[in-house]
Amino acid sequence: MLCIACAAFWEEPALADPAKVKQVEQKASIAFPEGTAGRTAFLKTVKNRFETPGTKIGELQKGWRCEPSGDIAWTSKVYALFSPKLGKVFSGELERAHYPIPTVSDTIFDEPKDKDKTKTNTELHVGMLIKDIAANLCAKTEGALGGVYMKVFWQIYSPDAQKVVFETTTEGSFQSETPDKALDSLFIKAYAMAVKNLLAEQGFYDAVTNMSTVPARASSTETLKLKGAKGSNEPLSKNITTLRSAVVTVIGDTGTGSGFFISHDGYLLTNRHVVGNAKFVKIKLPTGRELVGEVMRSDKARDVALVKTEPILVQPIGLRSSEPNIGEEVYALGSPLGDKFNSTLTRGILSGYRTFEDNRYIQSDVAILPGNSGGPLMDAKGSVVGITVAGLGARGIAGMNFFIPIGDALAKLSVELN
Repeated sequence: MLCIACAAFWEEPALADPAKVKQVEQKASIAFPEGTAGRTAFLKTVKNRFETPGTKIGELQKGWRCEPSGDIAWTSKVYALFSPKLGKVFSGELERAHYPIPTVSDTIFDEPKDKDKTKTNTELHVGMLIKDIAANLCAKTEGALGGVYMKVFWQIYSPDAQKVVFETTTEGSFQSETPDKALDSLFIKAYAMAVKNLLAEQGFYDAVTNMSTVPARASSTETLKLKGAKGSNEPLSKNITTLRSAVVTVIGDTGTGSGFFISHDGYLLTNRHVVGNAKFVKIKLPTGRELVGEVMRSDKARDVALVKTEPILVQPIGLRSSEPNIGEEVYALGSPLGDKFNSTLTRGILSGYRTFEDNRYIQSDVAILPGNSGGPLMDAKGSVVGITVAGLGARGIAGMNFFIPIGDALAKLSVELN
């Protein structure tokens, strides 16, 4: 018997809505010619920008009809689902496109190292930062189905050149209409597409095929010329919003500090003790956006470092060419006690110039705290005159804080601003 009223009951069950997950086009990878010499590459560093547990990354449905159940939140368990497989998947995609990959040696004993042997195939270190994830999943008794989207920022680092030789951002997505017992497979397949789209980038291919001698990292004697910003003729208070946007929190392996952009193409200054021995650090803007910064130059004795991020639409701070006079008002801007207090502005006067261990410092009573290190010391018009480096307030000596003159910092790093 035909039951018209039963049609609604027997209709096809709904699937997780594909429209809620961005669909990404998979580009054709640039195939590596078999037998061609090339650098091996492996995934060395994996980071993600979801620092706050519980961040929503998608929607979850449950049951036969995929009824709404709640949000999918970013947790350590979610990350642990697929993160251990990232390196293997990356290597697998390279192998499928015939790219050279590191080989595992069966040698039991270490062979003597030939110090005079010239390396002709230095491995490339690949770093990835998961910038965004969106998932729309339906959990059923036989498994999960739905879609996952992933956005990844890549940096390809050459150890012999001591620099990042290529960077890009790619996307990947995967949509399944049949349940899969392995929930992590949805994330892995979206990630695999992001890897394939990396292999479609000419810059990655060029990095692997560049077997010629890579230009050595610029030495401290080679001048790096950058395009900076002009100082303002108006009082600092008129431009404080612009100034604050150029001051960042620098997050290194040992803690946090401050830094500030000096050029439109992503160069910023901070302290050497803020970045430590790290090659890459996290840069957090006042807006909350996070960037990867590469430490390009540093000087431990002068405690200064030059870091480069991707170019962003932030107006850099102008630098003052002449040294300020004793008695002038000065202002410190930075992230005392961490990012929670980013863009904190304090005021004082320039108390004098001091020399310790052959290094000159500006002395001021402007208030600073741990976390201010690497931030700018500015004059009354907002031009940088120094870099925050140390304070003696914690030792019971109030108002004796010290700053590296900006001219000395640039000279030590061999940086010239036009």
